[in-house]
Amino acid sequence: MAVMFSDIRSFTTLSESMTPQENFDFVNAYLRQVSPVIRDHTGFIVKYLGDGMMAVFPNSADDAVAAGIEKLKKVEEQNIIRISKGEQLIKVGIGVHFGHMMVGMVGESARMQGDAFSDNVNLTARLESLTKFYGVSLVVSEQALQHLSNAEQFQMRFLDRVIVKGRSEAIAIYEILDGELEEIRNLKLQTLADFESGLEHYRYGDCAQAKEYLQKVVAVNSSDKAAALYLERVEELQQKGIPEGWCGVWAMTKK
Repeated sequence: MAVMFSDIRSFTTLSESMTPQENFDFVNAYLRQVSPVIRDHTGFIVKYLGDGMMAVFPNSADDAVAAGIEKLKKVEEQNIIRISKGEQLIKVGIGVHFGHMMVGMVGESARMQGDAFSDNVNLTARLESLTKFYGVSLVVSEQALQHLSNAEQFQMRFLDRVIVKGRSEAIAIYEILDGELEEIRNLKLQTLADFESGLEHYRYGDCAQAKEYLQKVVAVNSSDKAAALYLERVEELQQKGIPEGWCGVWAMTKK
């Protein structure tokens, strides 16, 4: 089944100015807004993780991705209100994966809770954390993408092939753009061709051409953290040389 992890970015920083009561009120207000979205897309919230949550979608990967997009739109609605009050904006990261897992109850007679176990669950948590690294909102794995009934219904771009910390195999990840603010989404779609060309040359070790295309992306969309990240990698490869057997896979050293 499909599994989703989501989290509020920089929640520690956001909560520094709040009292404990205000922290509880903030988290509960947020969860009241976004939790129904999971159920509306036939999902099941396995557990809350402070300001985050873990949910599974037994019916389809489409439900998980659609729920992620809708959740981001709910956050955007909350941010409009927060702007009017002069409050800090909320930013959310969401990771979606698809695979085998066991969902059930864990604990003992005096204390039990729902949970899900498998390497796929652990990987999904890693995908969610990658949203901070690439500066994106919604990341899905190649496995989730392959189980969509119609991937073309979503606007997306290939993001990377990475080996996340704790694993030995590379995984392809994609960014879903539908839940982004319209201005951000339009800029990423406008620069999509140059972004893809830059990544293709990067994958083949053609650093000069990769740099040229990625600089075009950043010139149009200076806030594209993923493009800026690739430029840093290209410069590093130019300085240190292309490793033997290079195929564009990047190994993460942090969770």
